[in-house]
Amino acid sequence: MPPRRHLLLVAFLTVFTLIILVARTGRRDGQRGGWLHKGEEKEGFAPKATPCVEHLGWLEQYQFNYPIQYVSRKIITHTSPTHDRPSLTVQEHPLFDDPTIVNLPNSATVKIEKCLPPLELEVPHGRLHPADASNLIFGLQTTIGRLRDTVKHLARWLPHTGARLYAIVIENEETPADDREMEKLQKKFKELGMDVHLMHPVRETDYFAQRYFSLTSVMYGMRNEKTQWVINIDDDTFFPSMHNLLALLRTYDATKPLYLGALSEDWWAVNHYGLMGFGGAGIILSLPMAEAVANHTDDCIDHLRTSAGDVSVMDCIYRYTPTKLTNIPSLHQVDMHGDLSGFYESGREMHSLHHWKESVGYKLEMDKMHLVADVCDSCFLQRWQFPNDLVLTNGFSIVHYPLGHLTGTKHGLLGGTADKIDLNEAEFTWADQINVLHSLAPTRGAMSEEAKISYKLLDSFVVDPGTGHKDTVRQVYFRAGDKAKSEVDKVMVLDWWAGPHAGPDDVGVVMEEVKKEGTRETKD
Repeated sequence: MPPRRHLLLVAFLTVFTLIILVARTGRRDGQRGGWLHKGEEKEGFAPKATPCVEHLGWLEQYQFNYPIQYVSRKIITHTSPTHDRPSLTVQEHPLFDDPTIVNLPNSATVKIEKCLPPLELEVPHGRLHPADASNLIFGLQTTIGRLRDTVKHLARWLPHTGARLYAIVIENEETPADDREMEKLQKKFKELGMDVHLMHPVRETDYFAQRYFSLTSVMYGMRNEKTQWVINIDDDTFFPSMHNLLALLRTYDATKPLYLGALSEDWWAVNHYGLMGFGGAGIILSLPMAEAVANHTDDCIDHLRTSAGDVSVMDCIYRYTPTKLTNIPSLHQVDMHGDLSGFYESGREMHSLHHWKESVGYKLEMDKMHLVADVCDSCFLQRWQFPNDLVLTNGFSIVHYPLGHLTGTKHGLLGGTADKIDLNEAEFTWADQINVLHSLAPTRGAMSEEAKISYKLLDSFVVDPGTGHKDTVRQVYFRAGDKAKSEVDKVMVLDWWAGPHAGPDDVGVVMEEVKKEGTRETKD
C-alpha cells in the first residue's frame, strides 16, 4: 500500500475509534453537580413495539376505578464495570409506549398493541450476598410496640450480616415491657436471621435520654475481637445498603477515637443543639471512642443537661475527649416535614435515612420501596431520565414534566420555551421554610402540579414471571385520576430482573430467554 494511503487509513481508523469511545463514555452536561451518564442502548437503534398479551388478574387487589390507563416494562439490570452510581443517567429511548385502556372486571387477559422489549439499565451492583458486618454493633431504645412494627424494616438490611443489635425496650414510660412479649419478639428476629437482643433498661428508673445514653456502654460491654464500631440508631433509622455503609466506614481508621455522624438538614436545629451527630441519622463511634464514653458513663448519665439522647452523647464526648464530630452528609437525619418528594428524588447519596414513617403527606412503606435492592443492591433511588421529559426514581416515583422543563424545548403559555430545570438541584417540596444551605444545596423551588405529574410507588412484591427468574421484583406506580377533569386512574408497572454479572455480552442470554416467552404472560 502507498505510504499516503496507509497514513489516511490510519487517520480514519483513529478518528472512528475516538468517536466510538466518546459515544460510549457519555457526555459532560452543562448542569451543575456531576456527570450525566448516557444509557448503554445501541446508538440509533430504536426498540420496536409489538403486540403482546398480559394477564392482569393480580391488579384486582388494588380496587382501582376502572377503566384505567395501563403501561408496563420489563427491566434487566446490567452491573456497571466500575460499580459507579451516577446521580442521573440519560437514556436514549422511551421507558414506555402508548398506554392501554384496561377494564379489568370484563377480562383479566388483555391484549396490548404496543409492548416494548425488555430494557437494559446499568446499576452499581447486581444481586449481592449479605455483607459481613460482624465488626458492627447497633443499639436502639424504643417501646416494644414500635419495635414490633419495625421488624419488617430491619429485615431489609440487618439479616445474615453478623451484625448485632441491642434494643432497650419498655411498654411505655410508666410500664416495663412484658418478658414473654420480649422473648416472643426476639424469637421472631432470630427466625428472620437477625442477631437482635432485647433487654430492659440498665436502670429501672432511667428516662429516655438516660436509656439512649446507656446504649454506648451496653454495646461496648458486648464487644468481641471483631468489633470496630458501635452505632446508636433510632427505631426508624434505615440503611439502604449495608455493603455501602461498610465501604464508607473502611475509609476511616477504626483504631483512633472517632465520632462520626451527620448534622440535621435544618440549620436552626444545628444552631440550637450544636455540632453533633443527630441520632436518627446514626451516631457511629469507633471502639476507642466508645471506651472513652463508657469510662465516664456514671458521671455523664447523671448530669444530662437535656432530654435529647444524641445531645447527651455529644456532651460526654466533648467534656472528656478532644474528639470532634466528623460530619458525613450522606447520613440523613431528614428533619423536614410534609411532601419530601424533592429529597427522595434528588439523586443524592444516602447511607442512612430517618423519619420516613411520618415525614410525608402520603404513606411511605420503606420495605416496599427498598425491595428492588434485592435485584440490584444500591440501585434504590437511582435515577434515569428518558425522552418525553420522564424521570424514574427507582422505588419512589415516575415523574412526567409535560411542559418540557427537562429539555427546555416546548413552548410556554406566554410564548417562548419552558425554563430548563437542573435535576442536580433538590426540589424544595417540604413544608418547612428551613435553611438547608449547609446540607441539601443546591436547591430549586417546588414545581406546580401542571408542570410536574407524579406517579408514586403504590406497591412492590416478588413474582415469578415464568422464565426461570424467580426473584423478579414488580413495582406498581400509581396516579389517581381527577374526576372533575374526567381523568382515569393511571398505573405504571416495572418488572426488574437481575441480569448476568459476568459482563455486558452475557445480557444477550437473558434477552433471548425473554424472546422465547412469545407473550408477556405473568402468573397471578
